[in-house]
Amino acid sequence: MAGVKRSTAIRHLVEMAAGATDLLRLRDSDIGWPLEELWVTGDLLDTADELEVGSVILVLDVAPADLPWLALHPTGEWVGQQLRLGKRPMQWCYRPLEWPPWNPRHRRATSIWTATGGLDEPTIERLRSGRDLDIVEPDNDDLRSQLTHERHISHAHLRTIVDGYWEPQWRRRHPSDEAEDHLWRAAAALIEIDDALEELDS
Repeated sequence: MAGVKRSTAIRHLVEMAAGATDLLRLRDSDIGWPLEELWVTGDLLDTADELEVGSVILVLDVAPADLPWLALHPTGEWVGQQLRLGKRPMQWCYRPLEWPPWNPRHRRATSIWTATGGLDEPTIERLRSGRDLDIVEPDNDDLRSQLTHERHISHAHLRTIVDGYWEPQWRRRHPSDEAEDHLWRAAAALIEIDDALEELDS
């Protein structure tokens, strides 16, 4: 994803927002549509015309205990598929609605779409230059409090995976490659959170 032009990344953001708005029609169906917000983070918040990478955050109406940092969630993966994120020059992650959009990896973010307001066109225009953005960013106390809370949830998630890793029922739900991915993500999430906490205390 190196060498993505700012204009190309923003075009993808606008397409994603249009898709998210169109899929709101599913909210009145049995399928539902859990996406509440889209946020931009990473290099798009700076001014360079050529980006190393673009990043988006999907905010989902999912219980935080079911959506620890880096964990794969079928709802989040489905939303990503509907927005064709796998075919776009973007990295992406998801967050529960009850938590702030910033996270252990991305401390700065700006909102570009909400389920109630649609595409934030003024923000899209400001993204074209990377200037005068309304960026949400935690102070150290808020970040430490949130990371500490998330660490407990991520630790419980890792323990659940380790305890069930060789259980036949868990294995039936998670084929070998998928099981390894779940385990790696759970361990990596704890490391990222611990590193972020250590950085705050240094």
